[in-house]
Amino acid sequence: MQFAISKTGTHVFLVILHVIFFSVCPWAVRASASGGEDMILKLSPCVALTSEADATGPGVTEHVTLLQVEASEKDGRTTVEISFSGNASSYKSFTLQDPLRLVLDIEGAILLGRPDPIPVNDGIIERVRVGQFNPSVVRVVFDLSRSTSYTVVQTEDRPDVIRVSFPKRVTGVEFFDRDGRGEAVISGTGALEYETSSLTCPHRIVVDLPGTVLVEDAISMPVSHPQVTQVRASQFTSDTVRVVLDLVKATTYSVFTSSDRPGEVIVDLGYRILGVDFTSSEKSTIVNVISSGNAEVKSMVLTAPNRIVMDFENSTLDTAEIVIPVGDSVVERIRLAQHRPMTVRVVLDLNYYIGHSAQSEESRRGAEVEVFKSPMWNKTIVIDPGHGGTDPGAIGSTGLQEKAVVLDISKRVATQLQAMGAEVILTRSDDITVSLPERVKITSNARADAFISIHANASRSGGPTGTETLFADTVPMSKVLAEHIQTALVSQIRQFDRGARERNDLMVIREVKCPACLVEVVFMSNLAEELLLLDPAFREKAARGIVNGTVSYFQWRKDRQKEASAPPEKQAQPEKEFQREHQSLPGSMLQQEDRSKDRAIQAAARTQLVEAN
Repeated sequence: MQFAISKTGTHVFLVILHVIFFSVCPWAVRASASGGEDMILKLSPCVALTSEADATGPGVTEHVTLLQVEASEKDGRTTVEISFSGNASSYKSFTLQDPLRLVLDIEGAILLGRPDPIPVNDGIIERVRVGQFNPSVVRVVFDLSRSTSYTVVQTEDRPDVIRVSFPKRVTGVEFFDRDGRGEAVISGTGALEYETSSLTCPHRIVVDLPGTVLVEDAISMPVSHPQVTQVRASQFTSDTVRVVLDLVKATTYSVFTSSDRPGEVIVDLGYRILGVDFTSSEKSTIVNVISSGNAEVKSMVLTAPNRIVMDFENSTLDTAEIVIPVGDSVVERIRLAQHRPMTVRVVLDLNYYIGHSAQSEESRRGAEVEVFKSPMWNKTIVIDPGHGGTDPGAIGSTGLQEKAVVLDISKRVATQLQAMGAEVILTRSDDITVSLPERVKITSNARADAFISIHANASRSGGPTGTETLFADTVPMSKVLAEHIQTALVSQIRQFDRGARERNDLMVIREVKCPACLVEVVFMSNLAEELLLLDPAFREKAARGIVNGTVSYFQWRKDRQKEASAPPEKQAQPEKEFQREHQSLPGSMLQQEDRSKDRAIQAAARTQLVEAN
């Protein structure tokens, strides 16, 4: 007897086997997931059973099994990865309302069991649910807190994984006034990108953050600030959050991110430069730049024309460009402008420059600059380069001629004095012959405040060395001028101090009607000192010494006039005036030297001198 099973019996057997299989697999799913994390769903790798006839029959496709659903955050984006046992070749996504949810249907997939929902609660996704929508479709449902964009990606190298990614999230907007510096802070997840623009009528700053979702309702936050009245944030498009700062008036600003403050976009309005004021005295002009906070200041001194430039970093000008006339002897005007978007430039236009000091205090809001006034302002100085033309003066052993070296030093002196506000007249500016009476006449016609003749000394022997300054007794103040120049010159060039001494036989200093002196820088007849004169750096030092002495003299006169106008009990003793002047010049232009040298040695040296005038 033969035992045969009909085709109908075979189908009944397979149905019974399927029922038994699917009743066992859910238990396996729950058992394997009982120790897992809330955001990860893992399923047992059971596969759908099909008969050989079903697997090979026409129009039948092998199903893939959903293995795992995992939600994680990558660079501020929530990403849900759905893994299968094979290639999930077909899927579609769409959104539904009431309640709001995103649906992802995967064709040709089966789910072995009914897993619990995965809680996310990131501000966009509340939870993820998975179910078998029909025998060949697995449905993944994202319950959403708000509308959002999303992307669904399946890569060629991982066809068994479908990734659903959501935008980065903007979690809030705040406004701060940090020590006088306005700042709006946009907080979010991950490294936020941004685009900025300015709008008018009314004035606004707009910051768009593409690829983001605002995780709360639209924000409208009133602000009490001199620059900003309100901060607003809303979902501008499905994947762009727009933040708006409503302004009192147009202003510059900067927008940036910082590694020190991850997840933030900062709209920086900077410190506000509110204005400037100044006070003027006999000594200096003090300029005070007023700021809402302690901004970093970078300063520089420029010439041609003379000016002090101060750049206030991370600052905005609270008014339109300003020009403030000053018109005292040193500061002509003060200019303020927005030099760069976050840099305010303050310029002090000067008539001359001899020095300044900047007052820096951490508690100060702004900056204070004291610009020193020159006692040379509006003074007329005649500089007389000795010899010239057919008269070479002394000639050194190297062939250096006195007329050439003193012309160079004289021009350097003239340049420096002019930079200090003096009017300078050279009796000769080239290699020409100028007689002694002509030099006196030039000085008289100029109504000069001082006459300085510059020479290089010489003797019949090569022994004598040093520096001396000569004066005549015809004008009493000539002695004071000579002493100031002698002190300052020796301080600069560090040569033997032969002192300031009286000589009434020299026509140019005897006949002029203003304070006058004749400077013998060093000895041309001494080889060591002649070599010094060949060095341009030494000539510059000599010029600086003569200039410092001249400035010292006029400052002394200014102080003396001030003392004379003071009550008698406050007038200084004459001996103290000279010492005080050397210690109070602006910019430390002079260094006090000890002049208590052995006068007997100096007298012995002078007996060897034969003047070359």
